[in-house]
Amino acid sequence: MDPHTAPGMSPVAASKVCMDECGGMCCRGPLILTLLPSEVLSFEEHAARIRVKAKLYRESDGSGSLRFLDHPGDHCPMLDDATSACQIYDDRPKRCREFPDKAIPWCAISGG
Repeated sequence: MDPHTAPGMSPVAASKVCMDECGGMCCRGPLILTLLPSEVLSFEEHAARIRVKAKLYRESDGSGSLRFLDHPGDHCPMLDDATSACQIYDDRPKRCREFPDKAIPWCAISGG
């Protein structure tokens, strides 16, 4: 079990909840995803590979961020809108891997 999921929930079960029940709500709406400096280039390369436009804002420290509202469908450009699956799941940013970091009322996998 990952430390950020509800007790007894496996990563496979959590992924199924996200895609089938929740619809990837943590990847939709007026949210901003922050990327570490080591993640920016990889994120851009993944976007090019899967042919999505990712509007990244680069910071002076090498990090980056993207606003979901800047992308079609108002969601992370890496989210497959039809399936709610992350298209770069195996290499997703640290922030995504660590989500949720606490119980969130609307997030079933967090125990909220």
